[in-house]
Amino acid sequence: MANILDYLDWRGDLPFSVSPFNAVDALILAELSYFPAEGIVPEGMDKTVTVAELRDCFDGKKVPHELRIISYEQDIELVNKLAESRRFDGMRLCGYVNDVDPSRDLQFAALTCIFDNFTFVAFRGTDSTLAGWKEDLNFSFMHETASQSMAVKYLSENFSEGKEVLVLGGHSKGGNLAIYATAFCDKSIRKRVRAIFAFDSPGFNEEVAASKEYLAVTSRVISVIPQSSLVGQLLSGRTQNRIVKSSASGLAQHIAYSWQVTRCGFDYAEELSKLGVFVNKTMTGWISSLDESDRHTFVDAVFSVLEAAEGETFNELGSNKRKSLTAILKALKRLPPEQRSAAKKALSQLASYGKKAFISGLEEGLADKELPKLPNPAKSAGKLLTTLKNSEVQGDGQ
Repeated sequence: MANILDYLDWRGDLPFSVSPFNAVDALILAELSYFPAEGIVPEGMDKTVTVAELRDCFDGKKVPHELRIISYEQDIELVNKLAESRRFDGMRLCGYVNDVDPSRDLQFAALTCIFDNFTFVAFRGTDSTLAGWKEDLNFSFMHETASQSMAVKYLSENFSEGKEVLVLGGHSKGGNLAIYATAFCDKSIRKRVRAIFAFDSPGFNEEVAASKEYLAVTSRVISVIPQSSLVGQLLSGRTQNRIVKSSASGLAQHIAYSWQVTRCGFDYAEELSKLGVFVNKTMTGWISSLDESDRHTFVDAVFSVLEAAEGETFNELGSNKRKSLTAILKALKRLPPEQRSAAKKALSQLASYGKKAFISGLEEGLADKELPKLPNPAKSAGKLLTTLKNSEVQGDGQ
């Protein structure tokens, strides 16, 4: 099954003048923003490097293992193919920023790609840091997170005086940042943005999704999600999703390298998978059942437990599973009553809405004379609820 790497093999020899820029090209640039380009791509906009220079100067041995995301090796292959591609050989790279600050729940990175006729601004999605994942959940109750604020600032500082045509995009959280930055940047910048690509990107809380600023840019958003999308169906949005086929299953479909392509674009599906429909019903019902205060307290509870393992990335937590699990279980027992209550309520609601979606799927399957293979939603939530209940007995006062 072909992916974006195969696309570069097929179409890499064709300049945009022959085969116009499309959504697959945008996904390639969104994925490029994950590449660790510190010390190679300039932070400012006055100096640039080519993707061939990026390839030649990069030393993978200098990237700590704990900072390598799941697609690290594929990203290196992507850069190698881009460097050999006629399609991207005129691209100039600059404006590389990568800022992680756990104290502010901040994980932000961006990259500017300059072409002859337009400039593409790519915002990185969530990496392996706890700060990045916590910030994703903060979208559910905050009007503006730290990375959203930085995305607006990035556009303001770098493009307020230019006249170039802008295209923005990002995968996962990066797509959310691209939309938010366009909506809330200065009007002089916003009017130059021709398109915004969001690849399996979460939406916004109800306040942002109803704002005039957001609604004014939705017509320019091109949103693509895989058939069993989870992240791209979180929170509110007013955009129409195109559904792409994926060679992966379940949550692994979030990885962009699993998305199927043709020679001229994505290989689109007509509808979500049964798992995708299940996720949509479950997560939509669950999030809407919690008010912003409940969401805030739940997120704080989850990450206070994870942070107790004293790792800044999920890779670090996984490198010593026994130590991490022990620390996490102890932290669960020490949760303050209000956080424990919020966690129990959220998990109970999750199990409830998952059960409703599961039953709904069964009913629809029976009507179609086909039983969908859906997960049992009560199991994982039930295990966590049991842990929380046990912690009430064993953990108070420890």
